[in-house]
Amino acid sequence: MEILWQQINDFLNQTAIRLDEPVTYWHILRLFGFLVVWLFLAGLTRRWLRRLFVRLRMPEDIINRTLAVFFLIMLFIGIGVSFQVAEISTGILGKVLHYDLSEIFQPQEKAVDTDAGEQVTGGGEVDKGKFTLANLFYGFAIVFGMFILSKFSQLILQRQVLQAFQIDRHAQFIILRVFHFFLITIGVLISLTTIGISLTSIAIIFGGLSIGIGFGLQNTVANIMSGLILLFERPIKIGDLVEIIDFNLFGRVTSINLRSTVILSLDEKEIIVPNLQMVSEPVHNLTHYNNRFRVTIRVGVSYGSDVELVKRVLIEVAHAHPEVIKDPPPQMENVTAPFVRFTDFGESSLDFQLYAWIPDSFQRFDVASDLHFMIWHKFKEHGIKIPFPQRDVHFYQEKDD
Repeated sequence: MEILWQQINDFLNQTAIRLDEPVTYWHILRLFGFLVVWLFLAGLTRRWLRRLFVRLRMPEDIINRTLAVFFLIMLFIGIGVSFQVAEISTGILGKVLHYDLSEIFQPQEKAVDTDAGEQVTGGGEVDKGKFTLANLFYGFAIVFGMFILSKFSQLILQRQVLQAFQIDRHAQFIILRVFHFFLITIGVLISLTTIGISLTSIAIIFGGLSIGIGFGLQNTVANIMSGLILLFERPIKIGDLVEIIDFNLFGRVTSINLRSTVILSLDEKEIIVPNLQMVSEPVHNLTHYNNRFRVTIRVGVSYGSDVELVKRVLIEVAHAHPEVIKDPPPQMENVTAPFVRFTDFGESSLDFQLYAWIPDSFQRFDVASDLHFMIWHKFKEHGIKIPFPQRDVHFYQEKDD
């Protein structure tokens, strides 16, 4: 047994390849062994993240892209750590990854002769972080990790804290959004420090580009400012039922982002509207104070109809519908029981309007359709006719002289 173990040990210590230093089979075994374990742990983490993203109700395409980026980051980190664990020198690869890219843009310093006859470079050395490919990747990984931490922390904060204090839905959205921006900002600052970019340099760059950004991205900036207005002034809130009159758009607000607002239409389609339009265009918010809505049904009957019978039938139809509010309590201000108005003597009909309140404005189209069906059947039952426009055309024959 000892002889067999000695033979295996001798084989593992043999040189397999030669880089800057000899690499033995034992180094290669440790490299692939650690990499397999790392990928296994990355797979478990990936499945856990998928379940987390599904619980957060993130879109499937965003989940797939995020997990793909996560796998690439884990693979890159795993390869780098595997070389370190296996004690294998990466040679030229390591030099490329850790080369200071900022030196490419630095002018070559001229040598200056001193009194002692020595040559030194002017300017001296400045202690600063290096802008390398490895640090750039680590900085990106920090931002990605902070994004994952933000999503998980928002889930815990919403379920364990905000819902326990019974904070309304829009206030929860604002708190979670500000919390998300705060963590992402911290992640970006840490990643910039890791990369080796100072905040002073960024301020100088953005100062030089401010004029171009002002002209080229003024629409984007306007949308961002409008998004802040929507979040904090609250003309519309998450869950509100809105109608943009100029675009014939009707739906429920599901998300208010910095640049755009997402509206879920009646056919379950998400419509992305720029925030500037939500602020500058006329928007009818049907649920700004409450969810109630008054349905109006217009109907015309023939001139020979009994108007009192028509009124009674319309009231009976409204009271027969289960969604209509029949006897509103005192706390429902301005809400009335169903009533009918005789509005006009039309050209070919007597015009009436039925008014009825419902508790959920999102159901107004369904309730209106039900009332139309019920009115049609009730009118047929009582012999009430709904006329259609008629015209009498008279032809006169010209007399011959």
